[in-house]
Amino acid sequence: MNDQERANQIIPAIGGKENVVSLTHCMTRLRFVLKDESKADGEVVKAIDGVMGVTQKGGQYQLIIGPTVANLYEAVNQQLGELDQEPVAKQEDAPASEKEQQGRGKAIFENILNYISGSLTPLIPILLVASFCKTIAVVIGPTLLKLVSESSDIYQLFTFVGDAGFYFLPVFIGWSAAKKLNTSIPIGMLLGAVMLHPTFMAMADKGSKFTVYGIPTTPQNYASTVLPMILTIAVMKWVETQWKKYSPNILQIFLVPFGTLLVMLPLMLVVFGPLGGFLGTYIGEALIALNSFARPLAVAVVGATFAFIVITGMHPVLFTYLFTAFPAMGYDNFLMPGILASSWAMTGVAFACAYKFKAKDRKSLTMGYIITWFFGGVGEPLLYGLSVPYKTPFVASAIAGAITGLVAGLLNLTAYVLNISNGIYGLAGFVGGSTYNYVVLGITIVVGLVSGFVTMLFFKLDEGVVKN
Repeated sequence: MNDQERANQIIPAIGGKENVVSLTHCMTRLRFVLKDESKADGEVVKAIDGVMGVTQKGGQYQLIIGPTVANLYEAVNQQLGELDQEPVAKQEDAPASEKEQQGRGKAIFENILNYISGSLTPLIPILLVASFCKTIAVVIGPTLLKLVSESSDIYQLFTFVGDAGFYFLPVFIGWSAAKKLNTSIPIGMLLGAVMLHPTFMAMADKGSKFTVYGIPTTPQNYASTVLPMILTIAVMKWVETQWKKYSPNILQIFLVPFGTLLVMLPLMLVVFGPLGGFLGTYIGEALIALNSFARPLAVAVVGATFAFIVITGMHPVLFTYLFTAFPAMGYDNFLMPGILASSWAMTGVAFACAYKFKAKDRKSLTMGYIITWFFGGVGEPLLYGLSVPYKTPFVASAIAGAITGLVAGLLNLTAYVLNISNGIYGLAGFVGGSTYNYVVLGITIVVGLVSGFVTMLFFKLDEGVVKN
């Protein structure tokens, strides 16, 4: 059966075109939002050739297809044509009970997580390709095989292509988050580009003063950040809806995008952008204060929270600690050991996920994340492709990171070279000191891998949890 024939069977089985609000897809699934899920016949859907299973989660009716999902998506989407993007409102007949309210609270929390993961999942190809480019540069460059020098064109090409995949994350998030919420993708991307404009970045580097409509703000470097745009697009959806609601039809083509941009600029540059920086400053100061009187605990906290700090884009704030600590002390037994603990714990969790996944494509994809991290020194695919979308690996990584960090802190693992690289190259930062330090480094790595693997075994790994 070809994709067109499958599409002809799928649409009636889910209640017909009139029952479909929207359709998206991820790496392996078609994801429908239906007006009434009771109209979909799950048994009929599962009997269709090429449909491996059906699951209902987070307001989505998901058909498990496999790696050929993109082709089937095109066929189904072509037959659906234009859709009514607004779901049917549910009538509230009576005040909600306490149990219903708790259920709604849980649903809200799940929707928030689904929005975040749904905004990150479409970026996996970008992260993978960028990671492989950086891996190629490292492998052929002077740090490994020494086939080319740092000044060679091929080395520089793969380096800046790899860097671009992470540097422009605000623009990519502007696209994926806007698509997830069905709001203006062009305006979402434009807002992301504003945060990375060279003039704005120069003001951030110089610490220049700046105002938006007279409201003072602090320009910051938002390259490679995620949270500011996640928050921005969430609010932009509501702002755009209001402009559509109150703008005259004849002027909407101009008023809606321009009005949305005008409202979002101060919200983004004054509120959501600086929020990550301010929060990062407080977290960084708290961790440094904790390190001054309880170092093992401080390293454990870094090991547990560093993945979250990276997601929010606050990690550059913590790196400023390294740039001041190393010249003064000549070593670091706080932040770099904590980062190492977090990274290797997450890797142990990833190995457990590769072991637990039933689908071969998910196993191989996870192993690709691990290889990219190990040889390329890039952990974003592990974080955004595995930990965040599937949720439980993120929790397991935090627990294992805390355990590993505590061990590193108690044994006083110390970095003697300022090095914020990841993967195998991060180990270079711990060269120096006595033989004891190398022993502790080995113990920390083993604890990270083992604790991550074992911890993840106690968690459920739902292969249908990823949202688009």
